[in-house]
Amino acid sequence: MRFSKRKTTRHFNPSLFSALQFLGFVIGIGVLLSIPIGSSAAFFLWALEEVTHMRMAHFNLIFGLPFAGLGMGYLYHRWGKQANLGNSVIRSSLVDAQTPIPMRMGPMVLGSTLVAHLFGASVGREGTALQMAAAMVRPITRSFNFTDKQYRIALTAAIAGGFGAVFGTPWAGLVFALEWNRKQPFCWEAIVTACITALLSDTVCTAWGISHGTFPTLQIPKFTVAYIGWMLVSGVLFGLLARSFVLLQLGVRKVATTCIPLPPLRLFWGGVLFVITVSLLHTDRYLGLGLPVIEEAFLKTLSWEDAFWKLVLTALLLGVGFKGGEVTPFFFIGATMGSALTQVFPYPPGLWAAVGWVAVFAGATHTPVACIIMAAELFGPEVLPGAAIACAVAYSVSGKKSVYAE
Repeated sequence: MRFSKRKTTRHFNPSLFSALQFLGFVIGIGVLLSIPIGSSAAFFLWALEEVTHMRMAHFNLIFGLPFAGLGMGYLYHRWGKQANLGNSVIRSSLVDAQTPIPMRMGPMVLGSTLVAHLFGASVGREGTALQMAAAMVRPITRSFNFTDKQYRIALTAAIAGGFGAVFGTPWAGLVFALEWNRKQPFCWEAIVTACITALLSDTVCTAWGISHGTFPTLQIPKFTVAYIGWMLVSGVLFGLLARSFVLLQLGVRKVATTCIPLPPLRLFWGGVLFVITVSLLHTDRYLGLGLPVIEEAFLKTLSWEDAFWKLVLTALLLGVGFKGGEVTPFFFIGATMGSALTQVFPYPPGLWAAVGWVAVFAGATHTPVACIIMAAELFGPEVLPGAAIACAVAYSVSGKKSVYAE
């Protein structure tokens, strides 16, 4: 009797292959982006701390700010081109993948921000982190012949990584990138890739020895009707504060552009006005990031003047064209105003400083969900219900315009 060999056919599983392709893509993008993004964020934060120490040791450096602004303005006016558009060109590239993000944008914004902080400019750091991260995407995607969709996924992931690494809040970075890119429909590829990139970028940044600081333990009251009412009222106040900043910055930009057509001169005269104002105030509380004042807001009741002057001075410098960002000044404005509210509101200053920190940010950037997540990451999950109420209300009363207006 002959036995015939039965031919066994191995069936190909297309769904398994697609899943493996997807997994390889998101992990590959996460690794390719997170190492340079996390490392550049670590260098930026280290360099920022060094120039801040130098500025604090030599207060007279502030008198060089107009000339530093003149030099930076000429640099961007002469060679910046698309890089001069900053975050706007990133958002345009998210919509139209053919919109180029020049590689020069990364080193130019890094150098300009460090120079601005060296001379005491009241600007932030998130804009620098986002632009540095975004400038790295095009060279990587070109090497692998990415499609337009894959490029937008990678760019969204880079935004999440840059934000998460610079603030030590990867989950907020993920949500911020998705809210920032709300003109495009969400897709699982973008969400997963941004998640991996944000987590890995923060890990890489921390591995370089960078610490994002800690906050004192907050005293969270019971979740009562009165507590909800106070959060609703505070949300309205923080939203109006955010709206005031946006309108003032846009107003400064419009007046400066009309009266001083040449960009380098706008930065020069804006710097002159900043120096005169700070000299008349006889204080250095509003220079640079203002992290010591933010820490102070969590411990005791401050004056509303801190929030007012930080708002005015930051809107002035960003309105005339200084580089850096707005987010850390929002933290300053929100935390100090929250601390000042304890002159009238119940509950400890630390609670209101934390709520103000995220609520002003939510109103000014129109990214409320990211701000709610940030509250939980920075201050603990206990603050989440109150912060969610304040952020939602602040966003709703802040108006249609944000600091990221096109």
